[in-house]
This record gives sequence, C-alpha cells and structure tokens, in this order.
Amino acid sequence: MNQKTENRYQIITNNNRRRILVINDVVDVDRKADLAFEDFDAVFINVIDNLMDRIMLAIRLASPLLSEKCRFKPCYVTKRLTGWLGKAEVIVDGYASQPTDSNMAQGIEEIYANMRRINFLLGTEPVVSHAEEIFRLCRYAISRGQYTFSSHPTPGLSSGYMSLYYYTLWFEGQENQQLEERDFFHAQLLKLGYIRPTRFIDKIHVCPVCRQSHLLFFECCPKCGSSDIREEPVLHHFRCANVSPESTYQWDGELRCPKCHHTLRHIGVDYDKPSSIFTCRQCDESFMYPDMRVICPEDRRTWTTDDLLPIDVTEYEFTPEGIRVFANYDIRYTLSQAGFYGYSSMRDFLAYLRMVSKAEAKQADLFVVARFYVFDPAMDNIVAQETTPPVVKAMSRFFNYKSALWGNNYYFLCRASNGELAQVQSRMEYELKNELKDFQQRHEGFEFELVDTYVYHQGEDMEQFIHRIEEDRN
Repeated sequence: MNQKTENRYQIITNNNRRRILVINDVVDVDRKADLAFEDFDAVFINVIDNLMDRIMLAIRLASPLLSEKCRFKPCYVTKRLTGWLGKAEVIVDGYASQPTDSNMAQGIEEIYANMRRINFLLGTEPVVSHAEEIFRLCRYAISRGQYTFSSHPTPGLSSGYMSLYYYTLWFEGQENQQLEERDFFHAQLLKLGYIRPTRFIDKIHVCPVCRQSHLLFFECCPKCGSSDIREEPVLHHFRCANVSPESTYQWDGELRCPKCHHTLRHIGVDYDKPSSIFTCRQCDESFMYPDMRVICPEDRRTWTTDDLLPIDVTEYEFTPEGIRVFANYDIRYTLSQAGFYGYSSMRDFLAYLRMVSKAEAKQADLFVVARFYVFDPAMDNIVAQETTPPVVKAMSRFFNYKSALWGNNYYFLCRASNGELAQVQSRMEYELKNELKDFQQRHEGFEFELVDTYVYHQGEDMEQFIHRIEEDRN
C-alpha cells in the first residue's frame, strides 16, 4: 500500500488503484500546497471529536461541493458518524469502517463510471456566490446519477421537500431572498426544458410572507383569541332529551341530569356523548368549534389558516438535455445567474426586480439600486459575448449584491429594511467606490462615477421604477 503520511492526513491506494485522501483532523485541503487536485481520487473523512462543529468543519473543507481540490470526487465518512451528520449527509456518498473497504471501493467506481457515461466535466467556477453553489448542487446530483428530486420530505427543511437545493451555507439570515432566487432558478430550468415534472406528491401550507413551513398552530377562543381553553364532552340524556356539558351532570361523584334530576345509568346506559364543547377560561365563552391561530416564528406574524399559502409539492427530474448541459457545464452561458445575487445580464437584472416586487415580501423590504458610470479602454478588446469584463471580475467578491453592466452603466442592487436604509446605502456606496477606486489605480484609463441611487419601496409601481432607470440611462 502506497502511503504519504502526515499526522492530520495521508494518501493511501486501494485495491482498484484509486488514491484515497484520508483526513484524520480538520484540514483546509485547498490551502495545502503539497496537495494538488491530481494527487487523489476520493476522500475518506476519519475525524472523531467531542465538538460536532469540528467534524462539520472537516467535512466542509473537504466537501465535493465547496472544495476546489475535492470537487465532485467521491466522499466517504467513517461509520462511527452514522446518524450524526444531519444536513451534511447530502454531500456524503456513504460510510465505511476504513478507506479500503470493498463497499467504498465499489461506490467510487460506480460514481466515476456514471461521470464517464454522461461526459461529466470536473471543471467549474469556484463557489463564491449562492448562484454558483446552486449550480454546483445540480451538477453534484447529476454526477451521482440522482436525476429526480423533491420526491420525499427533508427533515429540518423549512420549505418541506426540496432536497436538491437546500444544502446551502450562504447569506446567513437571508433565507427569504434565497428562497425567491431558487424559485426563479427553478422556473428558468422549466422554461429552458432542463427539468420536467413527473408526479404530484403533496400540498403544504406556508407563511404567506416568508413562505416558511415551520409554523405554530394554536386553537383559540373565537371571542377573545385566548388559547386558554378547555374541552369537555357534551352528554345527551335519552330519558328527557337534555343535552349539556358533562360538568353540568356532575353531582356528588355521580352523573345526574340537571333537567330531570335522574341519575344516569352505567348499566343499560341511558346517555351518549354526541360531541364536545369548548369553554374559554379567560372570558367564559362557550363554543363548539375553536378558531385556529397560526404564528410564523420567522417573521412573528399571526395568521388564520385561510391566510396560509398552499403550495403543491411535485417531483421533478432532469431531462436528457438538462443532464447534458449540466454535465458539460454549458449551463454556465445558457442560464447565466438569472435569479441570483451576483453578476447577470441587464435583462435578468430587471426580470429579478419584477419578480421580487410581485412577491408578498415583508412590508419593511426596500430595494436600493446604485448606478455608476464606468469607462474601461480594455473593453474594446473583448469580443466574445461570454467573456466576463475585467471590472466585473474585480467586483465579483461582492456576492451580496446583484449587478449588471449595461453599456457604460454599472448597476448594483441590494435589500434593506426601512430603519436601515441610510446605513445600508452608505455602506453600499462606500464599498463599491473603494473597490472601483482600487481597480482604477491598477488599470490605466479606467474612469468611474456614482451617478445616482434609486430606492424602491414595496408596493410601488415597479414598471415606473424601471422606467426611471432606463430614462436616466438615455
């Protein structure tokens, strides 16, 4: 057995001549100068620690989704972690007692055989935005022969079922934005014929504002709204036809009819319990059916069940064309980053604005668009349409903004709440100006200027807002 040894990791060769990177401790694989992409074919994570966070960090740093040197390579984990990985299990191909196990060796060969069958290209863009993460999630699923998704509930997933898209580490605290982006991305895949529905699974009800399915339900009094209610059966006395709550029959440890005063019989029963009645302990109101109050923990708003948004859960599958474009990475140019924060065409930029304006977003949501004039002499040498302009590459680190270049106008979009507008706008302008200034110092002849900032308030006419942007450009 060939071996390259270090305390924290080593490379061994299995019986199929596959080189396995065995990770015994937290290792930032991408930053290891003595580890190259070509040095190993698969990963075996053998990290056991009292702190689960360290185990998760070890998996993340050697993830086939997020690590550049480990991208799409088979990833196995020690059997001792079975049942402990939770969400991270999505990116684990299996468990093994040791890296040379026959089941692991067979699994590795099956993964590479599937990649060869669909002409899967390992090359891809580094994951520096939510868009690139979702693209890579789709490619990862296809590389494993997983062509259908949404076919079963995913534990811990706020939207209930969408297992393909849910493994994400980006935009902490911006889950609503991510959900909108994924819905838009999903719609684009359908429009392009890259996925298709196969069957209806279920219908779930979600919060109409944030679309979370983790909701709290409370039975409550229809008069005062309190959930301090008690339920008791209603007794029907056959002898005199009296119908009233069981508490009215209680008398000296027995059941006695409050109307005819006869004791109810337990042998040769002369009563039944046709229904129940509720009584509110706060206002003493009695009622047959309580109201249902629904609280969304995410936005802390209260709804009725009629307010909830019904969503059909459907199973989808990648079409042969969808498999081809994701496997060959042609999807990069045909789909762009249409529904995601990050750089996109101006058409997709405006389509995104229209989409989010129609969504039932929180009332405090604002959209801030900053417009810069930019002039770069280097752009004259760029002919290929898919070539990313140098200034766009320089600005790509700001993946918390959506951006588009339209002629000499460079647009940046971000979100803010009412109380944070001034702070968000100031930070946005400061960050972008400084980055463009740095780019200017390194590129002769480059010029830029902040021309204007536009603020869109939820509920306003989006077409008028877009018209302002277009009119000012002209």
